[in-house]
Amino acid sequence: MLRILHCLIVFFIAIAGAGYSWAEPGNQGTPVTTTPVIRDTVIVTEEAMGWIEAKVNPMVAAEVSGRIEKVYFDTGQVVKAGETLLTVDNEQQKLEEKALQSDIDRLEALIVNQKKTVERYRNLLTKKSISQERFDNAEVQLIALKEQLTGARSRLADNRRRLAKTSVFAPVGGWIEKRLVSEGDFVRPGTPLFQMVTDQFLRVVLPFPENVAARIATGQAVKLTSPLSQDRVIEARIDQIRPAVNIHSRALEVIIYLENPGAWRPGGTINGTVTIDRHENAILVPARSLVRRPAGEVVYEIENSIAHQRQVVTGQRQKDLIEIISGLSGDGRVIVDGAGFLSDGAKVVEKQQ
Repeated sequence: MLRILHCLIVFFIAIAGAGYSWAEPGNQGTPVTTTPVIRDTVIVTEEAMGWIEAKVNPMVAAEVSGRIEKVYFDTGQVVKAGETLLTVDNEQQKLEEKALQSDIDRLEALIVNQKKTVERYRNLLTKKSISQERFDNAEVQLIALKEQLTGARSRLADNRRRLAKTSVFAPVGGWIEKRLVSEGDFVRPGTPLFQMVTDQFLRVVLPFPENVAARIATGQAVKLTSPLSQDRVIEARIDQIRPAVNIHSRALEVIIYLENPGAWRPGGTINGTVTIDRHENAILVPARSLVRRPAGEVVYEIENSIAHQRQVVTGQRQKDLIEIISGLSGDGRVIVDGAGFLSDGAKVVEKQQ
């Protein structure tokens, strides 16, 4: 019994120390704190978690046939643009080059000799020592040799192009995501060799629910953050919206292109916040002033030390404030602390904060 009495004494002392006083009926009301209704601009946003893709991720393929002679890079290694990734045996191309060069040399010699013949026949024709037909045949042979030389030079150029393709170079700087061949493999034109990834230019994909599709458009501002660089917020804009809803996630996918801000990598997650609307001169009240009642959400306005219950419709939350769409005029003061203990028409005493 003494212990219960001691607890009650401590309880009353604590209440007195907190500044509360017991109101006698008809004299005092419930102690509350109040604040004026706030007018401000509310930014309406929609958030989504997406992923990062490489805008440039080329599949490097063979352009000539042959057996792989040497592989210089493996999966996960970083390469610079223009570095040699592998070489294909080029002995066949070198032999073809020698044969074609020999054919060109032969044709050039024949052309020099045929030019002399044509010139000699021209002199004889002026003296009427040979027929016109014989001169014409000599000129036709010269033209034919020149055409053959042009063809041989084209074949040599093609051979040298293929010879250069026996060394496979990195088309961009980045790293090797997959190595698809090994030394000794025989490859043909089109055989995949390496899957490369570059992180210089990125594509961000953000999936949004279907119900906000009508409120999202290209050009809208979006703020991006990534766990790869949590201290940075990147400002960007929506570049594309995929025309179809993803059949698996039932989401509308938004595309943003940007240069890598530093530590971002393809495959990483990304958080995006899109501004979809602005409510100018909106009514805001502290979230603590909002009370749930059987009738719905209510806020208590104070007028002449009387609490007046206002049923409200809420909108966006902005930090510790709640937007009131309807139910308040926006010119009075609302009760914050103590609102949960009130009913409509209750007498209140405003405390100094």
